[in-house]
Amino acid sequence: MRGERRRVFWIGAASVAVAATLSAAGSFGCRRATNAAPADLAPGTVRDEIGRVVTLRALPARRVVSLAPNITELMFAVGAGAQLVGVDKYSDQPAAEVARLPKVGSNYAPSLERIAGLAPDLVFLSKSANKRETAEALERMGIPTFLTDTPGLAQMARTLRDVGKLTGHLPEAERELARMEAGFAAVRARTRPLPRPRVLVAVWTQPLYVGGRGTFAHDLIELAGGDNVAKEVEGFVTIPMERLLHLAPEVVILPTHAPETGAAPAVAAWQRWTTLPAVRDRRVFAVEDSLISRPGARLVQGAELMARLIHPELAAP
Repeated sequence: MRGERRRVFWIGAASVAVAATLSAAGSFGCRRATNAAPADLAPGTVRDEIGRVVTLRALPARRVVSLAPNITELMFAVGAGAQLVGVDKYSDQPAAEVARLPKVGSNYAPSLERIAGLAPDLVFLSKSANKRETAEALERMGIPTFLTDTPGLAQMARTLRDVGKLTGHLPEAERELARMEAGFAAVRARTRPLPRPRVLVAVWTQPLYVGGRGTFAHDLIELAGGDNVAKEVEGFVTIPMERLLHLAPEVVILPTHAPETGAAPAVAAWQRWTTLPAVRDRRVFAVEDSLISRPGARLVQGAELMARLIHPELAAP
């Protein structure tokens, strides 16, 4: 951790929208959400993605605070950016629009007073980026909160539809979902006939944290035509370097917050492991972590980047 920044990995059950699952072809679920409220909920209430019943001030919400960078991205992607009245300080996309919004502190320790002063109808949080205690504290202040839970690609459709429904932009959310599905399908079609090299996404290096099944790291490796060397484990786990040397990844991908300044040192730190095929063949890459670990609107871009790193024979789309 540097300073107060908490490194976030999107580590999900009922929802306002219809839950999505991966189809046999590996895409999002494509069943459309409806506006009908679940029969077990009172009017004016919804159930968030971790099962909490939330009493809304307004539906759709017209004044929204986002405490998770991925939700901020999705708000703009579905055309609800104008409804944002505040964001956490790590929300950075789309850059020009987000720069103009009031900041309410970090996603891990936001200023409750600043949030209250913005008079939001709804505050979005993410299970993996925020503390549940933050949601509970805001609820005690009379501010409705909605917790999303998006650990992998299978849950992207649910979260996207929930954002769309709660902000009054469900049709736009469906169009964004279709765009993302088409992008993932195109990546999958290009990589399906290719060999599947062994790939590691090292989300942290000291200690060595890797992304196993049920993570965006795993999902994007598979989508981009690789074989995740950490597929035998679930979630984000630590593994000893001795084990990694045995797994012998042919490609190592290092998510970093600052690729412009941090890429070279991150890659250089791996050069001592000369027996690793990825090091020997100069296939250790540092990439912007928000492209491949943040469940936001740029995941297709992240999948395309992963495909080019795993399969350099592919031309840029």
